[in-house]
Amino acid sequence: MGKILLVNYRYFISGGPEKYMFSIKRELEQRGHKVVPFSVKSSKNVETEYKKYFVEPIDGEKAVYFNEYKKTPRVILQMISRSFYSPEVRRALEHEIELEKPDAVYILHHVNKLSPSVIRAAKASGKKTVVRLSDFFLMCPRFDFLREGRICESCLHGSLINAVHYNCVQNSKFASIVRVMSMKFHRLIKIYDSVDYFVTPSAFLRSKLIEFGFDEKKVVHIPTFIDISKIEAKYTHDNYILYFGRLNKEKGVEYAIRAMGYAEDKTLVLKIAGNASDGEMRKIQDIISSCGIKNVELLGFKAGEELEELISKAKFTVVPSIWYDNIPNVLLEAFAHGKPAVASNFGSLPEVVDDGVNGLLFEPKNISDLANKINLLNSDKELIIKLGKNAREKAEKYYSSELHYEKLSQILL
Repeated sequence: MGKILLVNYRYFISGGPEKYMFSIKRELEQRGHKVVPFSVKSSKNVETEYKKYFVEPIDGEKAVYFNEYKKTPRVILQMISRSFYSPEVRRALEHEIELEKPDAVYILHHVNKLSPSVIRAAKASGKKTVVRLSDFFLMCPRFDFLREGRICESCLHGSLINAVHYNCVQNSKFASIVRVMSMKFHRLIKIYDSVDYFVTPSAFLRSKLIEFGFDEKKVVHIPTFIDISKIEAKYTHDNYILYFGRLNKEKGVEYAIRAMGYAEDKTLVLKIAGNASDGEMRKIQDIISSCGIKNVELLGFKAGEELEELISKAKFTVVPSIWYDNIPNVLLEAFAHGKPAVASNFGSLPEVVDDGVNGLLFEPKNISDLANKINLLNSDKELIIKLGKNAREKAEKYYSSELHYEKLSQILL
């Protein structure tokens, strides 16, 4: 069986992309493939014998996010190198390829922490190179088509300089300039032209890439998957609904919190499981306090059996994203557990949530509409069960590991 070199700038779970990384690694290994990782050293990393190949982090093994970096001259130079093109990273990956001799290189998140030089390393070694996209980084300097909390496609249809004008990256003129110039550099050297295939988890992301000008033959839609065999759907529940995942602004958690102020069932609780990396937690706590909302519980980050139990006992889940969310794993996890979802009606979410079939859709950022949908579903126990069973059926039919492996193997192996 083939050997796959899996590239991602984190080797620990911090969100959906890393959940996918470990899931696809496990899936490939179960089917007889050898998977070797390439990443960045971190004190949070899962232990692996291949850590000897990992590159040094930008600012120590404990600093993960941009706001944790010390802005010293050395760190700034390292940030710029990783943003544009890192010879250090290229050499490290070429070294691993030379010793491990993989058949193909599967690249996940690499921008800013590793750099697109991983593509040159893979292609220079003669390896098939497939890049999976989890966001819109090839088209939007911010990665998410958001500006001041609103959808913005100015850089998709116009100049990247828009991002500098509006300080889109980290709300910083300097960071925005670096990001825009690095994108212009990558386009100038046509580094992404050498990629054999791009994998998109959603049809929506594929359509945006083609709209931007990517060759549609090289952009392949392969839905995210979940290992359903290990999850038993339960159609009983306690009296709460659930949001789980990152609490960053683009996830729209504040709208779910505000909607709970209009819950007709005053005993219904919204439980929120997750953490934030951009100061959003303080904003969420302020909203709860200032609005006097009593039916919201902040649980912090949950994982493993604790999270599984939370999902299984929920009535349904809420996905109030204000960006073009790219089929989040949390939605598939909820469906696998037989839990319907109330989700924003745009981006990729309507690809998963069929309104009135396995969940309900609401107008993004419309608190009244969201509250109405929560009240509608919460008031009908039979509807919750019906939609939950349909959700499980869709997860089994369209988001199975077997289907994902079959489609991925056609372009990767």
